[in-house]
Amino acid sequence: MKRSVPYIGGLCLLLALFGCSRAPAAGPAASAPLPAATMEVRLETTEAPAKATPDVTAEAPHEVPEAEDERILAYCISIKDALPYTVDLNGDGTPETVDMTTRPGASDGCPRWTVSVARGDQVKLAETDILDDMPWDLWVGDLDEDGNYEIFFHGDEASDDYVIYAWRHDLTPILFEPDDRLVRGEREESRETLFAGYIGGFEDGYMAVQGVVDMLGTHWGVRTFVIGDDGIIGPMSTVWTFEESDERYLTVTKALTAYKAAVRKAPGEPFTLEPGEKIYVLASDGFEHMWFRTGSGQRGVLLLVPDEDTLIMWRIDGTPEADCFEELPYSG
Repeated sequence: MKRSVPYIGGLCLLLALFGCSRAPAAGPAASAPLPAATMEVRLETTEAPAKATPDVTAEAPHEVPEAEDERILAYCISIKDALPYTVDLNGDGTPETVDMTTRPGASDGCPRWTVSVARGDQVKLAETDILDDMPWDLWVGDLDEDGNYEIFFHGDEASDDYVIYAWRHDLTPILFEPDDRLVRGEREESRETLFAGYIGGFEDGYMAVQGVVDMLGTHWGVRTFVIGDDGIIGPMSTVWTFEESDERYLTVTKALTAYKAAVRKAPGEPFTLEPGEKIYVLASDGFEHMWFRTGSGQRGVLLLVPDEDTLIMWRIDGTPEADCFEELPYSG
């Protein structure tokens, strides 16, 4: 399955590891933004058809197939509540057993989760940095439809600093394309074996991921990912989309230049946002474009550049973002 758009550069999220005495947090938090180093972007020239995105917050009961129902996982399912889970991962007729174990931390002694795959008396392990008292989940299924199952895991590294791991049936890591929010280093060098965010679900050959975007405040966005023909996990959709809410808006404090554009579309004709006007953020590419609608329904996009003075904020028309709005809802 080929991704519909290429990857692009963006913001880097710092994930801080806390000691094992830290209690799990209740809900998504946010981290401070880092500056963008490149401004290249490719945008779709036509509106992508809308696809239903799985509910990333629902705690629906998991439907786990029986062990004898071989080769039915054309989709990915959570097996957290069915461990140890027996399934033929590579279709050779010999089942493997997928499970979770813990190991002592190398420096602090705190137990961390390890994924295990047992085949007879042979056991392979894939270590994670997730403490055993933090939230996590585990999935198995054939996301790329190549006949071999993949294993996916997400967990909270600290205080809602979720990361995603992915492995092939033999527990070799599946790489992620450079995060749009990562900007330091060359793209080939920044490919990672984990991704900042958490899995919301799987549907129609894609994985829904929710992650933090720190632009004009902190926003939790949803984006879809697939395993490409190159065997690397990358974005299927071009932007992080945010849930619309009439209660979440930014109030403009100075005249700002914006451009007419629907979400995912390149900037069109310029227009001016006047002081006192409210905007509702809709989507972001994570490093330059922020799409919005106004209270009157006008849709547009703001162009942001890194603030070189602070290294963690943004500028619009040369003005620091904090001077452009009454309040920016940054968290963390």
